Amino acid sequence: MKKNEALDYEKAEREKIITGTAAIRNKKQTRRKAEKIVSSIIVTEPVNDIPLGQAFAESLKKPKKRKATGDFLHAKESYWRDFVAFMADKFSGVETTRDVERKHADAYISYIREHGRFQKIIEWNGGRSYRRKGNYSNKTCNVIHDSLKEVFKLLMDEADQAENPFAKIEKLDNESTTREPFTEDELKNIFKNADSFLYPIFAVGISTALREGDICTLRWKEIDFQSNIIQRRALKTRKIVEIPIMAPLRNFLLELKTKSDGDEYVLPEHAFMYMNNRTGISARVKKFLEALNITTTKKVPGRTRVVSVKDVHSLRHSFCFYAGLYGIPLLVVKSIVGHMTDEMTAHYQRHADNKTKREQMLQMPDLMNLSGSTAGKHLPAPELENFRAQLVLLANTSNNVALIKQAIAIFDKNLLS
Repeated sequence: MKKNEALDYEKAEREKIITGTAAIRNKKQTRRKAEKIVSSIIVTEPVNDIPLGQAFAESLKKPKKRKATGDFLHAKESYWRDFVAFMADKFSGVETTRDVERKHADAYISYIREHGRFQKIIEWNGGRSYRRKGNYSNKTCNVIHDSLKEVFKLLMDEADQAENPFAKIEKLDNESTTREPFTEDELKNIFKNADSFLYPIFAVGISTALREGDICTLRWKEIDFQSNIIQRRALKTRKIVEIPIMAPLRNFLLELKTKSDGDEYVLPEHAFMYMNNRTGISARVKKFLEALNITTTKKVPGRTRVVSVKDVHSLRHSFCFYAGLYGIPLLVVKSIVGHMTDEMTAHYQRHADNKTKREQMLQMPDLMNLSGSTAGKHLPAPELENFRAQLVLLANTSNNVALIKQAIAIFDKNLLS
């Protein structure tokens, strides 16, 4: 075949492919139009065209395994409003949930991944608003993606929508930057310099692994001084957590109790501030830590905003770290910290295991007899005796006796021998 003939043949084949692709696309569009016409004829009940502006409120009426509440609910509503604003600006003819197609979902998800929020001014609960700068992390993009997909999933039957436009969009890898645990020197510096407002946050946080909101809104009725147990339904997960009260925390709480004057909350000032201006608490903690030359944020490649690496939430990671350092089994720690994943808990415990190994190696005798002496025995901190006593008490009151006895055995074998 000559060159010109070959080129003509290639051109003809290419035109066939283009023509065929266009025909397929036209068939799909024709099929969708036909389905709408047929559905309008054979459906006995009228189809509910749900306006985008009302869709989120309608989705809340649907039964779910677990309903969002509080800040999480407001955040999800904010995500939906941003999507509606994007659609009104970019696709003004799309007015109901049934009008939203995969191409619209692709456009919005692509936008937030590259630019962040479409509406930069965010209205929050209570009439407050603030400007949202920068782009989103992969994790946040996925949370928004899930929130939008959920609304369509809940309304698909009512709107007679054949396909969820967000269902087949692949999510990003959750390459999030986690908080770092405080070092022992940092904790000593914190407790040495914390004022009367900040000290209780760190004292309760490092001893219980409770989140900021649960620390600030802890109630006296959730503390049992007889069995030395804190039993609380976590604000974020709504799950019950049971936390043994160690001797130093018990003494601190009893001191606060004498000054409570009948208040419902353990920390009434903190509770009031958390319910009315919770960002103020985070701001005070950040300012305090930075005054101690503790780095609180880190610049992450691909993000325009710095991310937090040390704050109140870091106390949860510190709890896991030091629990691993002292040999507390993963399942015991997991039952206390609650929502933290096995992988995250194990991550900090592995760091603790490595630290323990290094310290124990330093205690080994000079087997090659180069120095002519042996290292002294590494003794545990006095608090460990108190912790063991609390574990024994917990073993007598908890449903999971075998697991806690396992923790006691590890203490006896590895730390108190």
